[in-house]
Amino acid sequence: MNSKPNNAHLYLDFLSGLPLFDSMQGQEIESILSLIKEKNYRKGEMFSIDLDSRPRLYITYDGQFKLTKVNERGDEMILRVVNKGEVISPMHFSHYYDVSAEFVKDTTLFYLSEDKVNDLIKSNPLFAKNIINMLAESVQSLMMTAEVWRLKNTKERLGWFLASVNTNNLGKLPISKSLLASYLGMTPESLSRALRKLKDEGISIENKAIKMQTGKELCSYCDRVIGTNCNLFGSKDCPLF
Repeated sequence: MNSKPNNAHLYLDFLSGLPLFDSMQGQEIESILSLIKEKNYRKGEMFSIDLDSRPRLYITYDGQFKLTKVNERGDEMILRVVNKGEVISPMHFSHYYDVSAEFVKDTTLFYLSEDKVNDLIKSNPLFAKNIINMLAESVQSLMMTAEVWRLKNTKERLGWFLASVNTNNLGKLPISKSLLASYLGMTPESLSRALRKLKDEGISIENKAIKMQTGKELCSYCDRVIGTNCNLFGSKDCPLF
């Protein structure tokens, strides 16, 4: 990546904090930085991820976008909302699976080509291990999301989502309410009803901040996967135990 010295320092700090580069030395990350390319997208832009001509690994340096799939009738399903610091690897998707990206905010993406990623996997065992961990976590996340969507009602779905982003009671709603409704497979009216029901339980959203009366109301919507990010998880004060 050709960048100014100040940017290079910022980029190195950013990459060093990502699980994809966990336990790697600064020199190793710096050498990878030289392979990375950067592209900026404006809010509202879209691109189709063509695995035949654009097999890459993307790192979100800043901004937000959604991965979507559209059926023959034009119905859109949001597969994932990708935020700053998150990684997607379409180069590992099936060539028969079409997916598009739509940018919710102005976004800067870093990316590595498939050839560069494969070279790094061969030459750097730590990078290879981190790639495997990333793909395993993606599979687990998809399995958990499928379970939530299929087995929970709208209030439970919303409660689970808020619990998942409310790490140690410091959470903020990472997406707009309209996008949240689409992501959770609800209409805006269904989301409003679910929010009213949660408010009766002492859970509310104020200026995107997640608020609770006692700080533990969302614990009833937690599970063993998202609970691992909570300081109370597994302790005598954890309602799950």
